[in-house]
Amino acid sequence: MINVRTARMLADYKQWANQRLFDNLAQLPPGEVEKERAGIFKNMIGTLNHIYVVDCLWQAHLEGRGHGFTTSHDVIHPTLTGLRLAQQDVDHWYCDWTARQTDASLDRPVRFTFISGESGTMSAGAMLLHVVNHASYHRGWIIQMYFEIPAMPPMTDLPIYLRETDPHFNSLNAPAVEPTCAPQFASATNVLPDRYR
Repeated sequence: MINVRTARMLADYKQWANQRLFDNLAQLPPGEVEKERAGIFKNMIGTLNHIYVVDCLWQAHLEGRGHGFTTSHDVIHPTLTGLRLAQQDVDHWYCDWTARQTDASLDRPVRFTFISGESGTMSAGAMLLHVVNHASYHRGWIIQMYFEIPAMPPMTDLPIYLRETDPHFNSLNAPAVEPTCAPQFASATNVLPDRYR
């Protein structure tokens, strides 16, 4: 399904995007991360906990062990600081795990049980893809909450990650492009551009 190079890039990207988001969340005015908002998880910290719990669920599946969760909606870490440390640990685990994989091991089928009790089988690589996609999806929910503050959210797109980390990103003889306005809105406390009002 995916090769080792892609798996490592995706795990590293997820770690980078989460780090960037947590850095930015720490700059928000006090109480914004816990403030109740529309959505299943009620607030930013609840949504972040959901990402973390799902990461832990699939980590357990990949390790072939139980996880002890009965729901993916638990708020395991109610503070941003505690959750950030826990998220860093699980992100680091995924990076280490992908570094040990081969193309063949990423294709191996893994049997597991969903929280619902249903059984499933996916390749290890598909599990990683799910974890990365799931985190991106719910980071988007958090980004939407920024606009209620209002504050400018961090930019965590894959091309930005590649531009910042891959020395070959701009090596296709493409002409240099002037930077966008993104850096001037890098801080969560900056005023939103008029187009977002």
